[in-house]
Amino acid sequence: MDTRGTSKAETTLPTALAALVHPDKDVRQQAAVGLGERADPRLAPAIAQLLWRESDFFVRETLTWVLTRTPATATEAATAALADPDASVRLQALHVLSKIADPDSAAVVAAQLEDHDPGVVDKARWALARIGDPSVIPLLVDRLGQTDLAGRDAMTTTLAQFGAAAVPSLVSALGDEDPSVRAHAADVLCFIGAPGAVPAITALVGLLGDDHPDVRMSATLALRELVDHPSVRSALQHAAATHDDARVRAIASASI
Repeated sequence: MDTRGTSKAETTLPTALAALVHPDKDVRQQAAVGLGERADPRLAPAIAQLLWRESDFFVRETLTWVLTRTPATATEAATAALADPDASVRLQALHVLSKIADPDSAAVVAAQLEDHDPGVVDKARWALARIGDPSVIPLLVDRLGQTDLAGRDAMTTTLAQFGAAAVPSLVSALGDEDPSVRAHAADVLCFIGAPGAVPAITALVGLLGDDHPDVRMSATLALRELVDHPSVRSALQHAAATHDDARVRAIASASI
């Protein structure tokens, strides 16, 4: 083959890609580092296909880094992989998208909240928190009130990372007819705390009189994080002295 006019880097690219399927993971790792240094967007589709099937964790992380070096083409490849029937491929694709953190990918990542695989759903929530685009907050708030404790805690953490941007949607959720949704929204506000959750004070104080004990408890705990606000301190003082729920009285007393 006539290679006149072809750079040395170009002639070694096929060799570098071939090394990514070498049986020795150290060889694959070295090849991945070299490809990352080149950061050639033309190679992103081929590298992505090899990443989805890579068995070694450290090589996968390196290949993920390689793809983040060419974010536009890597995002395209990872987005296409979200339709793969293999859940492990969808998980890895979400991992890549979380590392690139392009706000334009938030909608396609949010769509994975409907995935039938719980692990993919968890990864999508995590990726959305990494991307940090507030446009997905209503989609996440619509999923408040899960009965699965792990899923509930993961959603709490994800929404809390949006901070003050999530508060308006959470305040709306405090008025939901489902008590599990009201309690969960208050839990998230508890994690957000001051100053982000200050706009929720009026709604949270109103929930001290909720007819469901879990909602009253969650509201009291959220208000405890806002106790430096005068209206909260007053409400907790009143609850500590007069509330019918012993748990609310105890938390309120310890908060003031």
